[in-house]
Amino acid sequence: MKVRVVDAKELTTLKIGTERTVFYPETVEELLKLLEREGPLLPVGGGSNVVLSNDPKPLISLSEFKKVQFEGERLTLGAGVTLKKVLKLQCTLGFSLFEFLAGIPKAQVGGLVAQNAGAFGREVAQLLEEVTYLSYDGKLLKLKGKEAFGYRSSPFPEKGIVLEATFRVKPQRKEEVKEQVRRFVKARLQKQPPPVNTAGSTFKNPPQQPAGKLLDLCGFKGYFVGGVGFSEKHANFAVNRNGTFGEFQELIERAKERVREEFQVELELEVKVL
Repeated sequence: MKVRVVDAKELTTLKIGTERTVFYPETVEELLKLLEREGPLLPVGGGSNVVLSNDPKPLISLSEFKKVQFEGERLTLGAGVTLKKVLKLQCTLGFSLFEFLAGIPKAQVGGLVAQNAGAFGREVAQLLEEVTYLSYDGKLLKLKGKEAFGYRSSPFPEKGIVLEATFRVKPQRKEEVKEQVRRFVKARLQKQPPPVNTAGSTFKNPPQQPAGKLLDLCGFKGYFVGGVGFSEKHANFAVNRNGTFGEFQELIERAKERVREEFQVELELEVKVL
């Protein structure tokens, strides 16, 4: 099992926080032994919707869990399989699955499941049949169906560490898949073009109005606290210009307080703070 001390700039797309010791188990047995020795440790995926705090506690990466297995129209994917690889498989073999997530940088299947990632009116849980996970007391368990999932939320990692997930896929012409991937990438870039250090949408959209609209009306588009602020292009995209976790925290609290005062709406974070 590899062990590395990794800078926050490598661990997340927002690139905030302190360096962490990261364990890279390659098997369930190694992961079990690690949990027995170290106690509960949080997993980190590609870091595309994650903010690292200054807590030095070690993390687990399941990037070595790369299982890809087809059984008819069922596809099982290991937690470490990248979104990029899944989209390549879709375009090569011709099936529909994650095209609506195209353009999310560095995302991995484990993180997509744990966050019930979604975009353009669709979400991962709609496609999910079964999740295999390891509880923190060392039990290998399965969760079937999507009833435990909500808007940008799931029972993970609180319930345990996602090892793999099985999805129902639909056959589709390769050219159609490629066109959809191109279309979704273009739509995503229109919101927030690269290069920029961001974790994507910062807050969940409340029922009243999109979070970005509320933040814009409160004057937060282009608003910064030190090196961390909201994008000039989209007010719900936190961006980092060599800022700190403390500045991120202050930015979030100011935004929540202003929206609460102006609209009586309580914003809830979509990004996960580790």
